Amino acid sequence: MAASATPGAAARTVIENCAIATVDADGTEHASGHVVIAGDRIESVGAGRAPDGLANVVRRVDGTGHLLTPGLVNTHHHFYQWLTRGLATESRLFDWLG
Repeated sequence: MAASATPGAAARTVIENCAIATVDADGTEHASGHVVIAGDRIESVGAGRAPDGLANVVRRVDGTGHLLTPGLVNTHHHFYQWLTRGLATESRLFDWLG
């Protein structure tokens, strides 16, 4: 249930009960954790449920069964390659691309 936000304060979104891979230098992972987003910033990431008493929570998301990677922006992928997979198995790459 969402509460109304205090004027001037950043609205918060809380995502809980999800697996979290922080992709930080230590490779921190939580089997069940939370992420709190205030405005457009990640405010906190941790194990278990979000802290009680957070102000200005306007949205709560149950992330059960999902993996959350806070702050990770995938700017490079090869998803499109499934279309051409196996078409040139006997060709050299640059001959096939030309």
